Amino acid sequence: MMRFCASSFGLIVLAGTTLGQTAKRYCDSASSICYTGWTGGNGVTIGVALPNVTAAPFDTVLQIVSPIANGWVAFSWGGTMPYVPLTVGWVNTAANTTIYSSRIAFGLSLPQPYDDAEYTYLKGTGYNKTHWTLNVRCKGCSQWLDVDGKTASLNPAGSTLPFAHALSSKLPKEPANNKSTFNVHSSFGHWSLDLSLGQNANFNSLVAANLLADAPPASSAPPTATPTSAHPTTLATSITPTTSPGPIQSGMPKSCSGVPAFHSPVLAAPGWSAVKVAGGLTQPRGLVLDTAGNLLLIQNGLGVTAHKIGSDGCLRSSKTLITARNLNHGIAISKDGKTLYASSATTVFAWDYDSTTMTVGATSRSVVTGMDSKGHVTRTLVFPPKHPHLLVVSHGSNDNFDYEAGDIKTARSCVKVFDVAKTPTNGYSYVTGGYQLGYGLRNEVGLTFDADGMVWGVENASDEITRTISSEVIDIHTDNPADELNYLGDPSKENKQWYGYPTCYTIWRPDAITDRTFTIGDQFVLTPNGTFGDDTCQQLSKPASLSFQAHSAPLDAVFNKDYTSMYVTLHGSWNRNVSTGYKVVEIPFSKMGATGRGFGPAALSSSGSGYADIFWNPDTEHCSTTQCFRPVSIAKDEFERMYVTSDSGGEGELMLLGKV
Repeated sequence: MMRFCASSFGLIVLAGTTLGQTAKRYCDSASSICYTGWTGGNGVTIGVALPNVTAAPFDTVLQIVSPIANGWVAFSWGGTMPYVPLTVGWVNTAANTTIYSSRIAFGLSLPQPYDDAEYTYLKGTGYNKTHWTLNVRCKGCSQWLDVDGKTASLNPAGSTLPFAHALSSKLPKEPANNKSTFNVHSSFGHWSLDLSLGQNANFNSLVAANLLADAPPASSAPPTATPTSAHPTTLATSITPTTSPGPIQSGMPKSCSGVPAFHSPVLAAPGWSAVKVAGGLTQPRGLVLDTAGNLLLIQNGLGVTAHKIGSDGCLRSSKTLITARNLNHGIAISKDGKTLYASSATTVFAWDYDSTTMTVGATSRSVVTGMDSKGHVTRTLVFPPKHPHLLVVSHGSNDNFDYEAGDIKTARSCVKVFDVAKTPTNGYSYVTGGYQLGYGLRNEVGLTFDADGMVWGVENASDEITRTISSEVIDIHTDNPADELNYLGDPSKENKQWYGYPTCYTIWRPDAITDRTFTIGDQFVLTPNGTFGDDTCQQLSKPASLSFQAHSAPLDAVFNKDYTSMYVTLHGSWNRNVSTGYKVVEIPFSKMGATGRGFGPAALSSSGSGYADIFWNPDTEHCSTTQCFRPVSIAKDEFERMYVTSDSGGEGELMLLGKV
């Protein structure tokens, strides 16, 4: 890490520069570099400088000026979070300077270090009592590889190029380490720049005059990142010691040899036990057991890893099965065990698979294509047990409020079904192929099947919502809307029912809305009007079968063997004070359900208490995206034990949860 003092003169000049909410050209008098810049209402100024060029790749200079109150500020070179270079800056008081962190995200999770962008500090980097400044030259920020392995570039003449920023008041966990973990943003925004305003005729000489040390060659190189196309590898890794096979044990192990303790303390309900079986994983997400009892796991930004399970339920050996950084969540195995499916944001891939040797074929094929790469990029994959030729694929919204998704033809915020026995040569188009299994589902990540083969889904509702009452906008986001359990029905039959999003939301805390009397589970709109009000939701939208506390973030669900209970992972909140979720819960089910109209949750949606904790983190109020076990996905074995992933920024972990 380079150490140097702040240039207070440069800070004072820039802190006084006012750009308003629109992009303008401005010049830093200390360096003579001119930028196209943007200033937000939070006092952050972000500027981009570039040479007089007509096409990428080219070097860039990034300037971030922030009030000292901001712990970190991040800039997205592509206007979205996933699959684009991110530059993050923060103050490192130990070295008396401001530092950069080069990152890339493979989903809505902690961005990982990005080595395909090369940075050099420029003069003016540092801080004073009121502001900090980061000035860096970047090689590799004007061009990169997108989620599909295709080259994406900045247009140096573009007048309305999309960019984005995010920030937090909290410092990273290790401010002196530019690969430190850090918590989720407290604010973010999307805006555009006219890059032509940031061009400098003497760019190279200006950069050379302002380099602080160790300046790399002036020329730019195209991106060298590992292609995101899904290709197999035989690389083997061992994360736990190999043990000799013994008699099969159907109970829970006391511990797994060589596996350290949970990253954070955990608790289980009486009669339940939780044992960590692996740690040090790369944002583990979806997982599935193959027909031979091996565990296949998506590690977000890495690919698919394969794990042999010992007689005690612990992992005996592990290897990387597929290296593909774009595979981020969805994974499934065909009923005959001969085909492996996994998803990126845009595509569902399939490989020939041999469970005996835990190997895949040399090439993949596309089964479903054309999904959106923005917003919620996880794509859950499941096969109905009674219809093994049907692949069910969920697709979330592309933003917090994805208004276009209210049109069923948009094919977002929905669940669709595809007949893999009739897959076209180039795969189905998600938008035009298959058939609907419900829409108006903001982000139906977890899908499972009941005793009759009917589909149930768990949904993440919107963040940062308000209610307009007599022209006054009231913030109600802390306790509303509720997350949801939804009944989607028979996967072999089309379901065109609308479940409310992006217009109708489910109440969790009724007293937060003062203009009307609600109960938990009722649906409401954000801005009632003469055309569409709360009562319209009751007429047009299918309500949730059960409500979860707001921001619990349910991500997966599975029934026990006699279908008397559903187990749901609650990933945990990022924008609620006090934090909630970070646990696994049990929902009692019965043949008649609470409504008496058929199989369903034993409690009414209005009860607010239709589930009980079976695994949780103590002191949940202190949990965050980098602290506590964050349950994601479940794979249940023949002994009713559940393997559960955690993609916490603190440590990627895998646990075994079961009854004792």
